[in-house]
Amino acid sequence: MPRRRQPRPTPELTPVEPIEGTLEITRLAHGGQGVGHLDGLAVFVPRTLPGDVVDARFTERRKRHAFAELLTLREASPLRVPAPCPLYERCGGCHLQHLGYNDQLANKAQQVHDCLTRIGKLPDVPVLPTLASPQPFGYRNKALYHFDADSNALGLIERGKSAVLDVPQCRIGDTRIDAVMARVRSLAGREPALRRVLHQVQVQVGQRTGEALVTVIVREELPAPVQRQLWESLRDLATGLLMHRKATTAPAVFDGITTHLAGSAVIHERIGDLRFHIEPEAFFQVNSAQAERLYGLVRTAARLQPDDVVLDLYSGGGSIALTLAPHCAVVHAVESNRQATLLAARQAAALGIANCEFRTGKVERILYRYLAQGIRPQVAVLDPPRAGCRPQTLEALAKMRVPRLAYVSCSPPTLARDLRLLTDLGYRTESVQPLDMFPQTYHVECLATLSHTAPPGPNEA
Repeated sequence: MPRRRQPRPTPELTPVEPIEGTLEITRLAHGGQGVGHLDGLAVFVPRTLPGDVVDARFTERRKRHAFAELLTLREASPLRVPAPCPLYERCGGCHLQHLGYNDQLANKAQQVHDCLTRIGKLPDVPVLPTLASPQPFGYRNKALYHFDADSNALGLIERGKSAVLDVPQCRIGDTRIDAVMARVRSLAGREPALRRVLHQVQVQVGQRTGEALVTVIVREELPAPVQRQLWESLRDLATGLLMHRKATTAPAVFDGITTHLAGSAVIHERIGDLRFHIEPEAFFQVNSAQAERLYGLVRTAARLQPDDVVLDLYSGGGSIALTLAPHCAVVHAVESNRQATLLAARQAAALGIANCEFRTGKVERILYRYLAQGIRPQVAVLDPPRAGCRPQTLEALAKMRVPRLAYVSCSPPTLARDLRLLTDLGYRTESVQPLDMFPQTYHVECLATLSHTAPPGPNEA
């Protein structure tokens, strides 16, 4: 069940005749690109840093800004460091390996502050220092690689191109992922039946349990002998093997039928005292250590009391709800994806947690049902997709007069927009805590803590 974390479509950019120029990079934009100015335009240049002086060539242009490619680094910024990955200049997976890790953390906090100021008009909201990941490299517990039958390349899409870049080693991924991908790559190289139908390979690792789940995404059914060959090749590395046959050519990874081939159909990961199921289509944070820290911070922000009623909105597979459940009276978890809700219910049953109610549907609609039923929670946790919350969701929370909110976001721009609306609805943002869930990339996770400026009266509690 894919998590709905898709960016909003952007207007098409207009290709331009090559324009070259020299510019000094003065800041980093939210997407990790350096920004300089040339001929009155703000110019976005990937792989540059404040203090760089570069020759660049325009690739796309709008009225007030343009995008360019780096041609020559004339003067290097004092912030610049050598990227440890030999594929960094070609690979599209990372954005900031050329920036030292402490500077990455500082930049992410600054990006959050800038979004709150420019988009949310909330310059006075405290933005705390970014919490570092325990592992700046080797932290990812999941990878999805593309396969090119012509070159036998198994890896990521090359930056600025559509070709598959072969990635024998990914510096930000768990090393067990590299080992699995190497076996699949080798078998595809000598087995035409696999090479002909293979589309993608997904590997998920339980970093605290040592388990690994491999899903091969194919265009046509794998012949039974090849299925056996694949499992024999992987069985000392993988806990389970599955096959997903795509139904369409759409970009969505899982749009067809998943078949369990061998071993276990799920793996597990431990977060704190809880052991979670991980399925091929399930969303699970890619950085297990930071996920544990995030859930602890959510619990602290919620300031739970034993008799509290809690809402967990956009609850996914229920990891936050199940983390909070032992510390409150009841958790009402709401998620629009039915498969995610079913997974959450299975998780709760396996953990022996009985005080979580999982509902499937649009969050805003179910909130208004709760409002009509007289449910008045003391805490609401929001963890929406990248597009943020619908205004009706935030308006329903304000009508409920929920005293405390904990808002988890992977998109500072939409977080800033939603915090502005919540401010207008009577909430005060006490702080925003950035966490580095995705080192070496521009992405940043945030936890905003809010309180209602007018707590509910006795007849509203």
